[in-house]
Amino acid sequence: GGGGGGAGGAVKISDAEICKWANAKVAAAGKSEHISSFKDKSIGSGQFLLALLAAIEPRVVDASIVTSGESDDDKALNAKYVLSVARKLGAAVFLTWEDIVEVKPKMVMTLVASLQLIAELRGREHK
Repeated sequence: GGGGGGAGGAVKISDAEICKWANAKVAAAGKSEHISSFKDKSIGSGQFLLALLAAIEPRVVDASIVTSGESDDDKALNAKYVLSVARKLGAAVFLTWEDIVEVKPKMVMTLVASLQLIAELRGREHK
């Protein structure tokens, strides 16, 4: 790929790379959830994010709390649970549950980027 001129020359991981990492992490945990991008409407159900959280730390997600995410109420419950679990893992949570339900790509991306950092730190600890 061509080098895009970024301000300050900091290494900015692209949305696509973070998305790819998240999908790989979920797949490695044997889950079927998958997103095409951070604009993917399926993010609104909360299922993918919960699968990602469970892939990072299985014990932290209680499957009995997770809903199908089909109705608006279920989506809200899942989204709130996503944030609660993310906080438990120590993620930087700058978004609201509404951001997940409404699928605000930038906000969802910040959450997943924070989870990626945590997953990498945890990976180092366990080695």
